[in-house]
Amino acid sequence: MSNQSFLDEPYAAETQKLVDETLRMRRNTRILSIVLGVGFPLLLLSTWEYVSQNGLIDRRFFPAPTTIATTVVKILSNATDRAVVIDHILATLGRLVVGFSLGATAGVSMGVIMGLNAPTRFAVSPLLYGLFPMPKIAIYPLVIIIFGIGNAGSTALVTLGVFFMTCINTLSGVLYMNQIYLDIATAFRMPPATRWFHVFIPAAMPSIITGLRLGLGQALILVISSEFVASDNGVGRFIWDSWQVLDISRMFMGLTIVLMFGGIAALLGSYAERKLIPWKQA
Repeated sequence: MSNQSFLDEPYAAETQKLVDETLRMRRNTRILSIVLGVGFPLLLLSTWEYVSQNGLIDRRFFPAPTTIATTVVKILSNATDRAVVIDHILATLGRLVVGFSLGATAGVSMGVIMGLNAPTRFAVSPLLYGLFPMPKIAIYPLVIIIFGIGNAGSTALVTLGVFFMTCINTLSGVLYMNQIYLDIATAFRMPPATRWFHVFIPAAMPSIITGLRLGLGQALILVISSEFVASDNGVGRFIWDSWQVLDISRMFMGLTIVLMFGGIAALLGSYAERKLIPWKQA
Protein backbone atom coordinates (compact mmCIF):
# COMPACT_ATOMS: atom_id res chain seq x y z
CA MET A 1 0.00 0.00 0.00
CA SER A 2 2.81 2.38 0.91
CA ASN A 3 4.60 1.53 -2.35
CA GLN A 4 1.43 2.44 -4.31
CA SER A 5 1.15 5.77 -2.48
CA PHE A 6 4.82 6.44 -3.18
CA LEU A 7 4.23 5.80 -6.91
CA ASP A 8 1.13 8.02 -6.94
CA GLU A 9 2.84 11.06 -5.43
CA PRO A 10 4.87 12.08 -8.53
CA TYR A 11 1.81 11.49 -10.73
CA ALA A 12 -0.41 13.63 -8.47
CA ALA A 13 2.18 16.39 -8.37
CA GLU A 14 2.50 16.41 -12.16
CA THR A 15 -1.29 16.44 -12.58
CA GLN A 16 -1.62 19.38 -10.19
CA LYS A 17 1.11 21.18 -12.07
CA LEU A 18 -0.75 20.74 -15.36
CA VAL A 19 -4.00 21.95 -13.77
CA ASP A 20 -2.29 25.04 -12.35
CA GLU A 21 -0.67 25.78 -15.72
CA THR A 22 -4.01 25.45 -17.51
CA LEU A 23 -5.72 27.78 -15.03
CA ARG A 24 -2.88 30.29 -15.37
CA MET A 25 -3.12 30.26 -19.16
CA ARG A 26 -6.89 30.77 -19.03
CA ARG A 27 -6.49 33.64 -16.58
CA ASN A 28 -3.85 35.29 -18.77
CA THR A 29 -6.04 34.85 -21.85
CA ARG A 30 -8.98 36.44 -20.02
CA ILE A 31 -6.84 39.41 -18.92
CA LEU A 32 -5.45 39.83 -22.44
CA SER A 33 -8.93 39.78 -23.95
CA ILE A 34 -10.09 42.50 -21.54
CA VAL A 35 -7.03 44.66 -22.12
CA LEU A 36 -7.30 44.41 -25.91
CA GLY A 37 -11.10 44.71 -25.88
CA VAL A 38 -10.92 47.97 -23.94
CA GLY A 39 -7.56 49.29 -25.09
CA PHE A 40 -8.06 49.07 -28.86
CA PRO A 41 -11.32 51.10 -28.91
CA LEU A 42 -9.67 53.69 -26.62
CA LEU A 43 -6.75 53.87 -29.04
CA LEU A 44 -9.13 54.48 -31.94
CA LEU A 45 -10.98 57.19 -30.00
CA SER A 46 -7.69 58.83 -29.06
CA THR A 47 -6.56 58.81 -32.68
CA TRP A 48 -9.91 60.24 -33.78
CA GLU A 49 -9.63 62.98 -31.14
CA TYR A 50 -6.12 63.90 -32.25
CA VAL A 51 -6.79 64.07 -35.99
CA SER A 52 -10.03 66.00 -35.44
CA GLN A 53 -8.56 68.54 -33.04
CA ASN A 54 -5.60 69.13 -35.36
CA GLY A 55 -7.73 69.61 -38.47
CA LEU A 56 -6.57 66.48 -40.25
CA ILE A 57 -10.21 65.59 -40.93
CA ASP A 58 -13.25 67.78 -41.50
CA ARG A 59 -14.61 68.56 -38.03
CA ARG A 60 -17.97 69.54 -39.49
CA PHE A 61 -18.67 65.91 -40.38
CA PHE A 62 -16.31 64.14 -37.96
CA PRO A 63 -16.39 66.11 -34.71
CA ALA A 64 -14.00 65.07 -31.96
CA PRO A 65 -15.27 62.47 -29.46
CA THR A 66 -15.08 65.11 -26.71
CA THR A 67 -17.38 67.35 -28.77
CA ILE A 68 -19.84 64.50 -29.22
CA ALA A 69 -19.66 63.72 -25.49
CA THR A 70 -20.43 67.37 -24.69
CA THR A 71 -23.49 67.23 -26.96
CA VAL A 72 -24.67 64.01 -25.30
CA VAL A 73 -24.35 65.52 -21.83
CA LYS A 74 -26.20 68.66 -22.96
CA ILE A 75 -29.09 66.62 -24.43
CA LEU A 76 -29.40 64.30 -21.45
CA SER A 77 -29.25 67.23 -19.02
CA ASN A 78 -32.38 68.71 -20.56
CA ALA A 79 -35.54 66.96 -19.36
CA THR A 80 -37.43 67.51 -22.61
CA ASP A 81 -34.59 66.35 -24.86
CA ARG A 82 -33.93 63.38 -22.59
CA ALA A 83 -37.57 62.31 -22.78
CA VAL A 84 -37.44 62.50 -26.59
CA VAL A 85 -34.34 60.30 -26.71
CA ILE A 86 -35.88 57.77 -24.32
CA ASP A 87 -39.06 57.63 -26.44
CA HIS A 88 -36.97 56.91 -29.55
CA ILE A 89 -35.04 54.15 -27.75
CA LEU A 90 -38.20 52.52 -26.37
CA ALA A 91 -39.85 52.60 -29.81
CA THR A 92 -36.87 50.81 -31.38
CA LEU A 93 -36.63 48.30 -28.53
CA GLY A 94 -40.32 47.47 -28.81
CA ARG A 95 -40.07 46.70 -32.53
CA LEU A 96 -36.84 44.80 -31.98
CA VAL A 97 -38.13 42.58 -29.17
CA VAL A 98 -41.48 41.76 -30.80
CA GLY A 99 -40.02 41.18 -34.27
CA PHE A 100 -37.16 39.06 -32.98
CA SER A 101 -39.44 36.95 -30.77
CA LEU A 102 -41.87 36.23 -33.58
CA GLY A 103 -39.18 35.57 -36.18
CA ALA A 104 -37.08 33.35 -33.91
CA THR A 105 -40.07 31.27 -32.79
CA ALA A 106 -41.29 30.76 -36.37
CA GLY A 107 -37.78 30.15 -37.70
CA VAL A 108 -36.80 27.53 -35.12
CA SER A 109 -40.14 25.74 -35.48
CA MET A 110 -40.02 25.66 -39.27
CA GLY A 111 -36.36 24.62 -39.25
CA VAL A 112 -37.09 21.61 -37.04
CA ILE A 113 -40.14 20.64 -39.10
CA MET A 114 -38.18 20.86 -42.36
CA GLY A 115 -35.30 18.91 -40.88
CA LEU A 116 -37.51 16.06 -39.68
CA ASN A 117 -40.03 15.98 -42.53
CA ALA A 118 -38.57 15.41 -45.99
CA PRO A 119 -41.70 16.35 -48.04
CA THR A 120 -41.93 19.70 -46.23
CA ARG A 121 -38.22 20.27 -46.77
CA PHE A 122 -38.42 19.50 -50.49
CA ALA A 123 -41.43 21.80 -50.90
CA VAL A 124 -40.17 24.79 -48.90
CA SER A 125 -36.39 24.71 -49.49
CA PRO A 126 -36.36 26.23 -53.02
CA LEU A 127 -38.44 29.19 -51.85
CA LEU A 128 -36.46 29.55 -48.62
CA TYR A 129 -33.04 29.55 -50.25
CA GLY A 130 -34.27 31.64 -53.17
CA LEU A 131 -35.61 34.45 -50.99
CA PHE A 132 -32.84 34.38 -48.38
CA PRO A 133 -30.19 36.34 -50.39
CA MET A 134 -32.69 39.07 -51.29
CA PRO A 135 -32.07 42.23 -49.22
CA LYS A 136 -35.07 42.41 -46.91
CA ILE A 137 -35.16 46.21 -47.07
CA ALA A 138 -35.78 45.85 -50.82
CA ILE A 139 -39.21 44.38 -50.16
CA TYR A 140 -40.06 46.93 -47.48
CA PRO A 141 -42.41 48.84 -49.83
CA LEU A 142 -44.42 45.64 -50.20
CA VAL A 143 -44.39 45.16 -46.43
CA ILE A 144 -45.68 48.72 -46.01
CA ILE A 145 -48.52 48.01 -48.44
CA ILE A 146 -49.53 44.96 -46.40
CA PHE A 147 -48.89 46.15 -42.83
CA GLY A 148 -48.80 49.92 -43.17
CA ILE A 149 -46.30 52.53 -41.97
CA GLY A 150 -45.13 52.45 -38.38
CA ASN A 151 -44.75 49.71 -35.79
CA ALA A 152 -46.52 46.96 -37.73
CA GLY A 153 -44.44 47.39 -40.90
CA SER A 154 -41.09 47.67 -39.09
CA THR A 155 -41.89 44.72 -36.84
CA ALA A 156 -42.94 42.60 -39.82
CA LEU A 157 -39.67 43.40 -41.62
CA VAL A 158 -37.64 42.41 -38.55
CA THR A 159 -39.66 39.21 -38.17
CA LEU A 160 -38.96 38.29 -41.77
CA GLY A 161 -35.21 38.84 -41.48
CA VAL A 162 -34.89 36.89 -38.24
CA PHE A 163 -37.01 34.05 -39.60
CA PHE A 164 -34.62 33.30 -42.47
CA MET A 165 -31.53 33.38 -40.26
CA THR A 166 -32.92 31.11 -37.56
CA CYS A 167 -34.75 28.75 -39.93
CA ILE A 168 -31.72 28.00 -42.11
CA ASN A 169 -29.39 27.49 -39.16
CA THR A 170 -31.90 25.32 -37.32
CA LEU A 171 -32.47 23.24 -40.44
CA SER A 172 -28.73 22.64 -40.77
CA GLY A 173 -28.48 21.68 -37.10
CA VAL A 174 -31.30 19.13 -37.37
CA LEU A 175 -30.09 17.65 -40.66
CA TYR A 176 -26.55 17.11 -39.42
CA MET A 177 -27.24 15.98 -35.87
CA ASN A 178 -26.07 12.53 -34.86
CA GLN A 179 -28.35 9.80 -36.22
CA ILE A 180 -28.19 8.05 -32.85
CA TYR A 181 -30.59 10.65 -31.40
CA LEU A 182 -33.26 9.78 -33.93
CA ASP A 183 -32.73 6.06 -33.37
CA ILE A 184 -33.06 6.39 -29.59
CA ALA A 185 -36.21 8.53 -29.87
CA THR A 186 -37.74 5.90 -32.18
CA ALA A 187 -36.61 2.93 -30.11
CA PHE A 188 -38.08 4.32 -26.89
CA ARG A 189 -41.25 5.48 -28.69
CA MET A 190 -40.99 8.96 -27.23
CA PRO A 191 -44.07 11.21 -27.58
CA PRO A 192 -43.72 14.02 -30.17
CA ALA A 193 -43.38 16.75 -27.53
CA THR A 194 -40.62 14.82 -25.77
CA ARG A 195 -38.79 14.26 -29.06
CA TRP A 196 -38.94 17.96 -29.90
CA PHE A 197 -37.95 19.50 -26.59
CA HIS A 198 -35.66 16.81 -25.17
CA VAL A 199 -34.00 15.33 -28.24
CA PHE A 200 -34.16 17.26 -31.52
CA ILE A 201 -33.93 20.88 -30.33
CA PRO A 202 -31.11 20.21 -27.79
CA ALA A 203 -29.18 18.26 -30.44
CA ALA A 204 -29.47 21.18 -32.88
CA MET A 205 -28.91 23.83 -30.18
CA PRO A 206 -25.41 24.94 -31.29
CA SER A 207 -26.73 25.78 -34.75
CA ILE A 208 -29.88 27.33 -33.28
CA ILE A 209 -27.84 29.64 -31.05
CA THR A 210 -25.73 30.67 -34.05
CA GLY A 211 -28.90 31.47 -35.96
CA LEU A 212 -30.31 33.46 -33.05
CA ARG A 213 -27.13 35.52 -32.73
CA LEU A 214 -27.06 36.24 -36.46
CA GLY A 215 -30.78 36.94 -36.39
CA LEU A 216 -30.37 39.47 -33.60
CA GLY A 217 -27.79 41.36 -35.62
CA GLN A 218 -30.04 41.21 -38.68
CA ALA A 219 -32.96 42.47 -36.57
CA LEU A 220 -30.99 45.51 -35.45
CA ILE A 221 -29.97 46.34 -39.03
CA LEU A 222 -33.51 46.03 -40.31
CA VAL A 223 -35.24 47.96 -37.54
CA ILE A 224 -32.88 50.93 -37.90
CA SER A 225 -33.15 50.81 -41.71
CA SER A 226 -36.95 50.72 -41.61
CA GLU A 227 -37.02 53.69 -39.25
CA PHE A 228 -34.95 55.65 -41.75
CA VAL A 229 -37.53 55.02 -44.46
CA ALA A 230 -40.97 55.08 -42.89
CA SER A 231 -41.33 55.84 -39.20
CA ASP A 232 -42.11 58.81 -36.99
CA ASN A 233 -39.93 57.64 -34.12
CA GLY A 234 -37.12 55.27 -33.23
CA VAL A 235 -33.34 55.56 -33.14
CA GLY A 236 -33.15 55.33 -36.93
CA ARG A 237 -35.49 58.32 -37.24
CA PHE A 238 -33.43 60.15 -34.59
CA ILE A 239 -30.26 59.63 -36.65
CA TRP A 240 -31.92 60.62 -39.92
CA ASP A 241 -33.53 63.78 -38.50
CA SER A 242 -30.17 64.81 -37.04
CA TRP A 243 -28.50 64.37 -40.42
CA GLN A 244 -31.23 66.34 -42.16
CA VAL A 245 -30.41 69.45 -40.10
CA LEU A 246 -26.66 68.67 -40.12
CA ASP A 247 -26.54 68.23 -36.36
CA ILE A 248 -23.66 65.79 -36.72
CA SER A 249 -22.85 65.45 -33.02
CA ARG A 250 -26.47 64.51 -32.35
CA MET A 251 -26.31 62.03 -35.23
CA PHE A 252 -23.23 60.40 -33.69
CA MET A 253 -25.13 60.12 -30.43
CA GLY A 254 -27.73 58.06 -32.27
CA LEU A 255 -25.00 55.91 -33.80
CA THR A 256 -23.56 55.37 -30.33
CA ILE A 257 -26.95 54.14 -29.13
CA VAL A 258 -27.01 51.65 -32.01
CA LEU A 259 -23.48 50.57 -31.05
CA MET A 260 -24.67 49.98 -27.49
CA PHE A 261 -27.57 47.90 -28.79
CA GLY A 262 -25.08 45.78 -30.74
CA GLY A 263 -22.84 45.32 -27.71
CA ILE A 264 -25.75 44.27 -25.51
CA ALA A 265 -26.92 41.85 -28.22
CA ALA A 266 -23.44 40.29 -28.35
CA LEU A 267 -23.38 39.88 -24.56
CA LEU A 268 -26.84 38.31 -24.56
CA GLY A 269 -25.76 35.90 -27.29
CA SER A 270 -22.68 34.86 -25.33
CA TYR A 271 -24.73 34.41 -22.17
CA ALA A 272 -27.30 32.26 -23.98
CA GLU A 273 -24.51 30.16 -25.48
CA ARG A 274 -22.94 29.54 -22.07
CA LYS A 275 -26.26 28.58 -20.49
CA LEU A 276 -27.80 26.50 -23.28
CA ILE A 277 -24.75 24.73 -24.69
CA PRO A 278 -22.21 24.62 -21.83
CA TRP A 279 -20.49 21.59 -23.36
CA LYS A 280 -19.09 23.86 -26.08
CA GLN A 281 -17.20 25.99 -23.60
CA ALA A 282 -13.50 25.42 -23.30
